Amino acid sequence: MISVYFIISNILFVATNILIFVLPRPAKIQTIIPIVVVTALVEIIFLIKHFLTKKRSASTISAFVYALLIVWIAATRFGFAHPVLVPFPENVFNIFVTNRKDLIEGFFSSMKILFLGISIAMILGIFLGLFIGYIQGLRETFLPITKVLSTIPPLVYTPYVVAVMPTFYSASIFVIFSAVFWPTFMSMIARVGSIDKKIIDSARGMNVSTPTMLFKIILPYSLPEVIARLSTSLTSAMLCLTGAEMLGASAGLGYFVKKFSDYADYTRVLAGIIYIAIIVTILNILVELLQKKVIKWRY
Repeated sequence: MISVYFIISNILFVATNILIFVLPRPAKIQTIIPIVVVTALVEIIFLIKHFLTKKRSASTISAFVYALLIVWIAATRFGFAHPVLVPFPENVFNIFVTNRKDLIEGFFSSMKILFLGISIAMILGIFLGLFIGYIQGLRETFLPITKVLSTIPPLVYTPYVVAVMPTFYSASIFVIFSAVFWPTFMSMIARVGSIDKKIIDSARGMNVSTPTMLFKIILPYSLPEVIARLSTSLTSAMLCLTGAEMLGASAGLGYFVKKFSDYADYTRVLAGIIYIAIIVTILNILVELLQKKVIKWRY
C-alpha cells in the first residue's frame, strides 16, 4: 500500500526538478547536470529502501532532502539569499566533479588516520579493559582515574597535541585514539565487572585456566557491548579527526573545508561539508551492518 509520505516525497522530487529546469538560470550557474544526478540518486535510493524495507523513514528522509533542496534552489534563484554565503546548489554539487581529485585524496588521507586511531584504541581498550576488569584490585584502582580522564573532551586538548607531537599524522592518531579508547576501556571494565559470578564460579569449578577464562568466557560475554557502542565511538572519532585537520593538516576532509573557508570560497566549503556528511552516513551504515551481523539478537 502506497502511503501519504511516499506520495509527498515523490511530489517534492518532481517539484525539485521543475525548479532546476524551469526557473531562469543565471549565468553564474556552471551546469545543472551534477544536481540532477544527485536528485536522481536520492530518488533511486529512496525507492529501493522503500520497497525493500517498507519503512516510513525512507519517505520522510527523502522528503526532507527534497524540501531542503527546494528552499535552497528557490532562495538562490530568486535572490533571497546572500550570493557569497549561500552559493547556488548547482555550483556546490559541481565541485564534486571539478575538485574530485582533492576530495578523493582527502578521503583516503582521513580514512587512513581514522582507521589506525580507532584500531589501536579498540584493541588496547578491549584487552586492557579485560585484564583490569577481571582483577578486582586493579579495577577499583583504575576505574575512578578513568572516569576523570574520560570526561575531558579530546577536542579541548587537540590544539596542544597538534603543537607538541612531532608530526600532524601522529597527533591526529593520538586524538582519535583518545576519543575511542576511554569509552571502550570503561565499557570493558564495567562489562567484565558485571558478569554473573555464577558463571565465573562454574568455570573455576571446572578448573578452567586464566587464559581460557579471559578469552573464551569473559571476552565473548563483554565484546557485544563494545561493538554496540561502536557507532558512538565512530562519531566521536570523526569529530576529533576533522577538528584536528582544520588546525594543522595539509590534506584530509577537515583541511579541505578549512582551506577554502580561509578564502571565503563557500561553494567549496559547503561541498566539503556535504561530502563529510555523506562519508559519515556511509560509515555509520557499515557499522550498523557489522553490528547486525555480530550482535544479531539486538536487532
